[in-house]
Amino acid sequence: MKSGSVWFGYGVAVLVTFVIGAVAFGVFVLSKVFGGSAEESPAPSVVQASPSVRATPVPQKRAAQVLGVRAVVADARQVVVTVATPVGCAKNLRAVAYAEGVGAVAVRITQEVGAGCRWQRKPVLVTAKAPVGDRTLIVNGTPWTPTESGEYQQALRAATS
Repeated sequence: MKSGSVWFGYGVAVLVTFVIGAVAFGVFVLSKVFGGSAEESPAPSVVQASPSVRATPVPQKRAAQVLGVRAVVADARQVVVTVATPVGCAKNLRAVAYAEGVGAVAVRITQEVGAGCRWQRKPVLVTAKAPVGDRTLIVNGTPWTPTESGEYQQALRAATS
């Protein structure tokens, strides 16, 4: 048997497979256009909900207000960010170092907050992949630079404030 006849056999097999697929697709399309022989079940009835008399407060996910940042002495990859959070009304307070570069670490701190709550200071621990060192922390879009004491200060704060 020559290799040409083998390729011819493969070609015939591919052609037959293509024709069978095309016929099956045509039958499928025609059955959808003209409908099948099976009866379709009626659509379920929709019941409209009555409006609530009281509005349910929905907590909003928002960036936490940053009050201060300081380094952790025991672990060079960690910093403690002090944020304002409502007493008993905050849910899912989260701090994530989501991007790191040679000169900066970007941190996002979010929480879900309800309305009418009293606010308190709360520390949140953030862990970077590499030691923070002299890198700037960008917390919720605001840059914080390290000082010699281990505390951080806002980089763009006006000199008078």
